[in-house]
Amino acid sequence: MREMIVRSNVISGGTALNGEDTVIVTDGGGRWVAEYQNAPLNTREKVLSWRALRALLNSGTRPFIFPICDARHQPVASRQRVPHGDGTPFGDDSLYSSGDCEVYAAAGAPLRSTSMALNIVQLGKPLIAGERFSIEHPTWSHRLYEIATIDGDEITFRPPLREAVTAGTELNFSDPRCVMRLSGDMSAPLNGPRFATGSLMLVEDMTGSYT
Repeated sequence: MREMIVRSNVISGGTALNGEDTVIVTDGGGRWVAEYQNAPLNTREKVLSWRALRALLNSGTRPFIFPICDARHQPVASRQRVPHGDGTPFGDDSLYSSGDCEVYAAAGAPLRSTSMALNIVQLGKPLIAGERFSIEHPTWSHRLYEIATIDGDEITFRPPLREAVTAGTELNFSDPRCVMRLSGDMSAPLNGPRFATGSLMLVEDMTGSYT
C-alpha cells in the first residue's frame, strides 16, 4: 500500500510583484485517498476474494468503513482483550480487541475547525504529531484526521472537521477508520497467474448521511 494521504485541489493566484506565488485550496481541505498496488493474486483463493470484493464495492457506489491498520505509527503500546459490557465473551469465547488509548474532546469544536483541546485519559505513547485519529460523527460517520501540531493538550489537524464536535466526543487513536469507496476499476490481470497482481484506489466517500 502506498501512503494514505489527503489530496487537495490547489490553484495559484498568480505571481505578485515581489515574485511570490500565492496558492489556495479550493475543495474545503481535500479528502483522503489510499492506493493499493501489487497485491499478490497468485492463488485461486486470492483471485476469488479479489473478485468478491470488487462485486461487493459495486463500482464505487457502496461506501464502507475502512480501517487504517497503522498501529506502528499510532500512540498504542499494547492491545487488551475485553468482554462485552455485561462481562460475557463472544459465543466462541473470544474477546474484543481493545487498544490502550482513551482520549476525548475537552471542549466543543465547530464544523471545519482545525484545532481542538484534548482530554487525555490514557495513551500508550505520548503524542508527537503525525498521528491519526478518527471521530464517529452522528451524520458523517467515521472520519479520519491527522495531527499537525501539539501544544500541551491542544492540537491542530487536517482535514477540517467534517462535522461539529461536542465536549466529551471520543477520538479513536487505537483503530482509526474512515468511510471510503472504490474509485475506478479494481484491475487484476490474470495472465501468468504465478505473478499476477491487482491494484485499486479508495477515496473518502462524501455522498451524504450515513445514519
